[in-house]
Amino acid sequence: MKVTKDKGKSVLDFSEETTLEDWLLYWLDAYVKPVSKPSGYEHYRDNCVKHIIPAIGEIQLGNLTPRVLQRFFNEQARTGNLRTGGPLSTKSLRNMRAVLDVALKLATAEELMPSNPVPLTAIKSVKSRRVQIMTNDSQRVLETYLFEHFGHKEAGILLALYTGMRLGEICALRWKNYQQSTGMLSVESTVRRISDIDSSPTAPKTQLVFGSVKTTSSERELYMPDVVQQLLKLQRERFAKEFGHEAGDEDFIVFNRCGRVMDPDNLSHYFSRILRQLHLEHVKFHAMRHTFATRAIENGIDVATVSGLLGHADVTTTTHFYVHPRDEAMRAAMRGIVPVGTAKFGNGA
Repeated sequence: MKVTKDKGKSVLDFSEETTLEDWLLYWLDAYVKPVSKPSGYEHYRDNCVKHIIPAIGEIQLGNLTPRVLQRFFNEQARTGNLRTGGPLSTKSLRNMRAVLDVALKLATAEELMPSNPVPLTAIKSVKSRRVQIMTNDSQRVLETYLFEHFGHKEAGILLALYTGMRLGEICALRWKNYQQSTGMLSVESTVRRISDIDSSPTAPKTQLVFGSVKTTSSERELYMPDVVQQLLKLQRERFAKEFGHEAGDEDFIVFNRCGRVMDPDNLSHYFSRILRQLHLEHVKFHAMRHTFATRAIENGIDVATVSGLLGHADVTTTTHFYVHPRDEAMRAAMRGIVPVGTAKFGNGA
């Protein structure tokens, strides 16, 4: 089997020796890349190049059986996490299975293999990790630091803590998204750093890519609480002071020292550095979103409203992933469990 180029497009010479690696690389280039956003293509490519191909890429398509794939999924479930060498999450496993299903369904249609073995495999659920939520004490310490050292990056962290927006959504915000007269902020875009596989050897290997938000429900309008409206006012003043002119509609609300978009990775790394400096338990930046949702529920906001604020497609997602009884709340509840009467333990207790 060989892949050639015809007018810039991949052309696959089929044969019985076509391997899974041959097919996946062709499929990515000919079918996925032309119709996908850069971030979507990166998702497919990472699954193929980082997980599937190194493990089973050399197997010929005709020799791919449900048993082979099931063994692969089981091993990924046990040691597939590239960072830790430990288990891969159930969500990641299902994503990987979905990628293979789409690719091999097309390979079957092209008569490169007798049938698609993916539907005959199963993903065993891996116990999900408890989401990270800041304690009240940790949040209080963090807030104090952010207010006292308020600057470019502190603004982004506070926005996450007080609105529940995702990191990429915060960094993509422009002044055209905020109506000062009404206090409304529209969430429409996101930005993330992805691998630039088409770059020349001397060019940067990654790039910042803007795109629409995660889902239709993620596109939302949020009313900013007073503390955030004050924060935004300070951001406008800071921009004018540093760059000598008022911020325009296309300027970013959270900006770097050059007045351009704040790199989400830089903001995330800065957040981790602050936690270390304050000797607080390490949590990911996304924990600000979890914390916002939990505080909202604790303050009596109903789950449906919180779901809308977070941009979830349904309330189930909010309940399952973001709303959890915290240790502090459970301890307080258990303190209320007392004897109904006046009975006491005897001397021998």
